[in-house]
Amino acid sequence: MHLPRLALWCGAAVAFVLAVVAYAAHAFWALALCAALGTVLAGTAEAYADRRRRRDWYTRTFASFDELRAAVDAPALRRIRDERSVAAAVRAVRGTYPSLPLAEAARLVKTL
Repeated sequence: MHLPRLALWCGAAVAFVLAVVAYAAHAFWALALCAALGTVLAGTAEAYADRRRRRDWYTRTFASFDELRAAVDAPALRRIRDERSVAAAVRAVRGTYPSLPLAEAARLVKTL
């Protein structure tokens, strides 16, 4: 587990402990606040982990952006981009490579 993810999970654990203390003290506004904070921190930690996992997969799979460009079917993506939209072409790339970061998929479609 990487340090930012660990710090976010520790913050979430503290918020949930404080929610239990607030429940015992019948401070329901504090209970709601701490539970919401804990949920947001835990969700942020997992979103960070998912983004990092995708970025690590991309760097392991493709040595450079040009290698990614060579791996896709450029004429088909250009056709999708021109006939439907840029978003449809990005979805097509992400359908082929689900772990490809969204920014890289958008960059690929725009440079075709």
